[in-house]
Amino acid sequence: MHRFFIRPENIDGNTAVITGDDAHHISKVLRMEAGEEIILCNSQGLDYKAVISKVENGKVYAGLTESSPAPAEPGVRVTLYQGLPKASKMETIVQKCVELGIYEIIPICTSRTVVRLSDKKDGEKKAARWQKIAEEAAKQCGRGIIPHVGNPVSFEQAVKDCCSDLKILLWEEEKERSLRNVLYNQAANIHTAAILIGPEGGLEKQEASLAEQYGWVTATIGPRILRTETAGMAVLAAIMYHMEELEWKHHLPGR
Repeated sequence: MHRFFIRPENIDGNTAVITGDDAHHISKVLRMEAGEEIILCNSQGLDYKAVISKVENGKVYAGLTESSPAPAEPGVRVTLYQGLPKASKMETIVQKCVELGIYEIIPICTSRTVVRLSDKKDGEKKAARWQKIAEEAAKQCGRGIIPHVGNPVSFEQAVKDCCSDLKILLWEEEKERSLRNVLYNQAANIHTAAILIGPEGGLEKQEASLAEQYGWVTATIGPRILRTETAGMAVLAAIMYHMEELEWKHHLPGR
């Protein structure tokens, strides 16, 4: 069954109004008509079964028949703080992390970041592009939300502002504390987690020390050196596996 995101404000009682690109796709590309069923997601983790009632003036109207929690949403909310990588690597990071269940992605500028933003507007433009990629990935993999991609921030602001239950900094200089041990010892009852990954070239020792002052835990995933676009995905997948989020869970209908 075809599935679409819809803004909560476009739902009024048991009626939904689909506009924009999705309305065009339903009416002109899929050529769906009144009486056909679709699934609508309110972008807040709730899915609705719906029946198209009419297509009119570029809008699609549908009646909502039942609702239930979106099954693809993890119980733990994970934020990725990603050191800005070169070229189009950030697009890959956004797409794949959305598929793996990320909640939010915040690009960060570190001392070794090669990519330099010309101004605030440049950062906002890039973030808008990445947000669009997140939306498309969320549609493709059946997410119940569209993960947020924030505007780039400084490393210092990132480590200070994060208030997740568990904050993991993957650092190439850490040789003793493994990611496995961190998850085993500290992730039992968490609801939120954060991952911080440096750009190409990694992080400076001073940056790791600053992060530790704000409660970040440095960790290693072994002797193999991962590319910056691989590291965040690897840690995210490990968290999802540890939290048993890589298996089917049965949800009761919302109403």
